[in-house]
Amino acid sequence: MRRLLLMLFMICLIGVDHVGGWVKLAYSYPTRQQTRSAPPTRPGPTIEAFVRPEFAARMHRLRATILKAAAQHNHPQLSGMSDYEFAVVMATILYNENFGWAEELVPPLRMLTPVYQSAQQQVNLHGLGTNFSVWPANLRPSVAAEILAGKVPLADGRVLHVPLRVSGSQIDPTAFNDQRALFAALTAEISNDELAINYLAANLERGIWRAVVEGQPISWRTLAAWHNQGIVDPVAIRNNPTARDYVRRAAAYLPLARALFAPADNTVMMRAL
Repeated sequence: MRRLLLMLFMICLIGVDHVGGWVKLAYSYPTRQQTRSAPPTRPGPTIEAFVRPEFAARMHRLRATILKAAAQHNHPQLSGMSDYEFAVVMATILYNENFGWAEELVPPLRMLTPVYQSAQQQVNLHGLGTNFSVWPANLRPSVAAEILAGKVPLADGRVLHVPLRVSGSQIDPTAFNDQRALFAALTAEISNDELAINYLAANLERGIWRAVVEGQPISWRTLAAWHNQGIVDPVAIRNNPTARDYVRRAAAYLPLARALFAPADNTVMMRAL
């Protein structure tokens, strides 16, 4: 079974360039930098807001977790967002991360995506020292390590240190002498739906701090571009084809993200807060 997964993984590497899967982040580990080409430029402001039924069910189950994580990691006085608005940004990113531009262009690839996602997770888990993105939040182990360390890389190369706590995490990166073991442990955590939500919220909190320090306006676009490309400057976002397309795609999921926390679900919201 492991050999089959690895074979399918290699096929996917050749044929599929999933959104966010091969992004060169400003804070990638230099020995494991991975890049992906920008998606082809297409007209129109949005895309088909496709959501797999099983992922829609997962999101429904995770509503309370998302709301709680938003309340823990949002700083309304800094972000200018309510905790509800922060939760909507989180949901928008989660929806967007689970439907790539390649799947939009070639619908049959949608059948392979769960296998592709599982293959990247398995390769990371088996101690190969790989730094592939892991779903549902499409985070790399190297980024998860930075989140736990409270590091916020700035555009000028400096690193800001902020107090961050990922609820539920059991990992102390400083306790690992082997990067392969650390990445495998982090992969296990960011593969878990509940923990992935908490890591995502903490990562967006880093985006808030980055924008505040650099004097940039904060919006859902800012945080989406931060999560995807590690940038917050609106000019940099517009000039980066990958970030620009990511934000364009994310816009299609805003209505679904808002609907996830519709007033009919107020009891769920109150329980979470």
